[in-house]
Amino acid sequence: MYNKIRHQGIRTESANATFFLNDTITSLADVGKPVSLDPTANFTVGLSQDGEDILGYLESFEDRSQDGIKTGAVSPKIYTNFKYTGVAPVIGQWIVGAGGGFVKASATRARALVEAVDTDNEEVSVTFM
Repeated sequence: MYNKIRHQGIRTESANATFFLNDTITSLADVGKPVSLDPTANFTVGLSQDGEDILGYLESFEDRSQDGIKTGAVSPKIYTNFKYTGVAPVIGQWIVGAGGGFVKASATRARALVEAVDTDNEEVSVTFM
C-alpha cells in the first residue's frame, strides 16, 4: 500500500497527442493503461505488449466507427500508476509492457521508472523520463 502519497495523473507538461488506436485497444476500459507505438502504422498505438517500451498513458478513447477509426489521446510525460504482472518491480527499476494492459520489470533502461510499489494491489507508481 502507498501510505498517504499517491501520484496519479500528474502531468509534467501539456503534451498530450492524438493517435490512432490499433485492435488491442477496444473500449473505454483501456483508458489508463500503458501504450506503445505500433510499428506497422503511422501515428498508431496499442496496449504495450511483452517487452515493449511504453510510450505513455492512454488518456481517452473515441470510437469513430462511422469513419472506420478509433482515436485516443496519449500522455507521454506523466506520473501515474500501472498494474504489474509477475515479480514485483522495485523502486528505481525501469518497466516495460507485459501485454494485456500490464507492465513488468525491465533489466535495461526504458522510459518509465518505478517510484513506488504496492504489492497488495500489484501496482506500481511510475514517472516517465
